[in-house]
Formats: sequence, structure tokens, C-alpha cells
Amino acid sequence: MKNNKKILVGLSGGVDSSVTVRLLQEAGFNVEGIFLEFWKSSKADDAFKSAKKVAKTLGISLIKVNAVEEFKKVVVDKFIEEYKRGNTPNPCILCNPQMKFKVLLKEMKKRNADLVATGHYVRNEKQKTKSKKLFNYKLFRAKDKTKDQSYFLYGLSQKQLSKIIFPLGNYLKTEVKKLAEKFQLSTARRAESQDVCFITQKNFGDFLKKYIKNEKGKIVDEQGNTLGQHIGLHFYTIGQRKGINLGGDGPYYVVKKNLKDNELIVSNNEKNLYSSKFLIKNSNWIALNLEFPLNANVKVRYHGDFVYATIRPVEGRKELYIVELSEPQKAVTIGQSAVFYSEDGGVFGGGIIKKIIQ
Repeated sequence: MKNNKKILVGLSGGVDSSVTVRLLQEAGFNVEGIFLEFWKSSKADDAFKSAKKVAKTLGISLIKVNAVEEFKKVVVDKFIEEYKRGNTPNPCILCNPQMKFKVLLKEMKKRNADLVATGHYVRNEKQKTKSKKLFNYKLFRAKDKTKDQSYFLYGLSQKQLSKIIFPLGNYLKTEVKKLAEKFQLSTARRAESQDVCFITQKNFGDFLKKYIKNEKGKIVDEQGNTLGQHIGLHFYTIGQRKGINLGGDGPYYVVKKNLKDNELIVSNNEKNLYSSKFLIKNSNWIALNLEFPLNANVKVRYHGDFVYATIRPVEGRKELYIVELSEPQKAVTIGQSAVFYSEDGGVFGGGIIKKIIQ
């Protein structure tokens, strides 16, 4: 059954986006595929070949959009700059609202489509407002909690969400794979990529070496005693234990970076890794009409556990908020995102961790 709506689907060459296309076809949409080229690599070439094969199988057109130059400027350059500052950024947080969906929605207008869709595991629900004439959109965690990607999408706006469909939000990954087999898709058994798309080297450190000059410096304890030498602050992250290469009364954990003196600060007391209060910047609130202080469940990293928190705005500082956790969390890291959820799994919003207060 046709519903007369044209939809542009981000086709990556993987199983999730290919099943997304088929589900939308079954729902009656007129589907066109779009492959977003963000980085030149053999991995990207293989993905495009896979996407073309899927498009041919499903009988849809496939457009390839070159966004390499913009992606480097918007995502990669900022990623590198954050590492130079001693932070640990998450490129997917930046990419989704400012690149992936921005380009998809731009192409949607250009090609006179009505909507866009991707294979993300998340739910987007339209809800009536108090006026009943207007709608707002609320992002929810996916049915498959192990694959849920809502953490990466808190930066989306109401305007963007009003044009986006996530067909896999109510499916388990196992169900999606079975559907791929049922639809006889070549991606049914294609290996999933878990890597950052623009890091093609086997060793993450090799990528950083291309852009950041190594400056060796002291490894010190919290009292300032010299314990050894580090190979460059950007090679370490908060909470790291392996690769510090210190003997003595270890194991030692990275607890802080002193950029001014080029010192890596470590501790052999794991309790010193825990924090309960921090500041966030670049906040984005999807949910409308929020009242602060806000009580919510928060994740301070993608694979982290939920913890109860209270969020308060910083007086006179737009988009800065203080987050106070009900119980300390291990290795709260500057540059990562804190994402806030309601009890029913709805995404309030989130922000980038700027400073650890205590």
C-alpha cells in the first residue's frame, strides 16, 4: 500500500540500514537511498559497494554524497583539537546532529522528499502539546537496550526530529538479523564495524601521532612525586590502568592531566577515580518546558550505568549546568557527554562534561 510519502534513507552498507529500507517499503513509502561519504578509505569503499548491492536488491536508487571536506572541518578537526587540550571527545556525539542528519535533511529538501530515516536503535515519538494544535517530539531508548543509541542523539533538535523516522526502535538486533535473512539481503551476515569511521589505523595512537606532536613528560602522583615518564598526554585517558608502565606499589590509574606542566597525574588508590559533581557545557535539551533543578537518570559515558542526578543551571552562564550525582561514578571524563533520561526512558537532553568539581 502506497502512502505517497517519499523518504530518504541513510544507507551505510550494513544490516541495520538495509533492513530499515525494506521495512519502509513494506509500510508503503517511496524510498530512495543515500550514502554519505565522510572519509576516504578502503573501508568506506567497501561500505559503498555493499550499499549499492542492497539498493539493487531492493530496487531503489542510491545517491552518493561527498561530505569529506565538511566532515573533516566539523568533526575530525574538533576531535583532534580536543585531544590536544587533554580531553577525551566522542566524535559520534558531534557527527549526528551537525553532520549526518544535517546532510540528510539538506538532501531531503533538495530532492523534494518528505522525511529521512536511519538504522539507529532509538524511538522518536510525536506527542501532543498542551495547546493540542502543536506537536513535540520525544526521543526514547530503544527496545533493545544493549543496542540503544539514544546517548549519541541527544544533540538533535525538535525541528530535526519532526522529519526523522527510526524504524528499528521497536526491534531487537536478533530480530533485525532474522529479517535480513528473510529478505535475502547480502548484509545479513556482514560483520559490524565498531570503530570510529575516520580512524583506519589498527592502533588509535598511530592516528593521533599524525596530527599531534608527542611531548614526553613526567608521571607524578597526587603529591607531586615523580614516578616515571609519559609518552604524550593525548595517549592517556582518565581511569586508564594499562599502558602506564609503572611498577612499585601499583596498579596506578590516570586521575588527571596537567597540561600547563605536561604532567600525567596518577594514583594507586582507585577511590580517587570517583566523582559526584561536575559541570557540563554545550547543552541541548530535546524535551520542552523543562523546569530546573531537574531530577533525572544520567549516563556519563555510552556503556556506563544509569545513576540518579540533579541538574541545576549556572546563574548568568547560558548553557552551563552543574550536575550532582546521587552516588559517585568512576572516571567521569572531560570531553565525554552526560545524557539525561526520564524514568520512562525518554531523553531530556545532555551536554559535554567541562569540569570535575568534586
